Amino acid sequence: MIKIEQIRVKAAEKTMDILELIAEKPRSFSELIELMDSNKATIYRFITTLEDKGYVYKNQNDCYQLTLKLYSLGKTEIERHDLLGIAKPFLLKLVKEVKESVLISIFSKDTVYYLDKIEWNSALRIVVEPGRTAPLYCVASGKLYLSHFSDNELDDYFNKHPLKSFTGNTITDIYTLKNELVKIRDQGFAIDNEEWEEYLRGVAFPIYDYSNKMVAALSISGVSYRFSEEKIYSIVGEVTKITKKISELLGYVNTDRERGQKI
Repeated sequence: MIKIEQIRVKAAEKTMDILELIAEKPRSFSELIELMDSNKATIYRFITTLEDKGYVYKNQNDCYQLTLKLYSLGKTEIERHDLLGIAKPFLLKLVKEVKESVLISIFSKDTVYYLDKIEWNSALRIVVEPGRTAPLYCVASGKLYLSHFSDNELDDYFNKHPLKSFTGNTITDIYTLKNELVKIRDQGFAIDNEEWEEYLRGVAFPIYDYSNKMVAALSISGVSYRFSEEKIYSIVGEVTKITKKISELLGYVNTDRERGQKI
C-alpha cells in the first residue's frame, strides 16, 4: 500500500513539474524529455493524458502550451481575490462616470479573453460578454498587449496569425500595424476604431502586476456614434490613474517602467 501511494505521489509530482515547465514557455516533446530527465514512453504517457484532459495543446510550432482550463478551475478564487476583487470597485465607479461599458480582459493562446464586464444602463449595449475571446490585432486590449511584444515575438505572432479583415477598418498590413503599436506604446493606451465589429469603438489601458508584467487590460467600449474619439481622449487621464492604482494594489511599484520593447 505504501508503494502504491508513493507511486501516486511521484506521478502527481511529475504531472505538476511538466505543467510548470510548460507554463514558463511552450515546450517541445524532446525538451520535456531532457528537462524531466526521463524516457520517451513516460513523458508521452503524461503529456498525452494532460492533452486528453484539456490542460495542454500542441501549437503550430509542435510545442505544448497551456490551455485556459487551469484558469477556469481557479476562477472562483481569482474572482474572490487579486485582479477582479481589486478592480471591481474601480470598475463600478468608472462605469458611472464614463457612461459606457467597462471590461477587464486577460490574454491566452494569442487571444484576448474577456474576464468581466460591467454594462452601462443604455438601450444600445455592446455584445462582448465575459468568456468571449477576440484576436489580438483588432481590439484595443489586444493591440495594447501586442505593443509589449519584442521583435521576435511579433514576427512569430504575424507568422502564425494572418491579418484577416473583420470590418473595413481592420488593420491587415503588418507595417501599418507595427506603426500603430509604436504609437500605442508611446501614448500608453490603445484604441479600436470599429476594427473588430462595426459601430463598436473601444479604448484599453494596461494593468501590471508585482513583476511589472502586463497581466490584464481595462477597456471601455461603446457604440461609435456615442463613444467618440473626443470622449475617449477626455477620459484618458482619469482612467490612466485608475489602472495605475489597480496595478499598485497588485504589487506594481516601478512607475517609470518602459512600455514594451523596441519594435
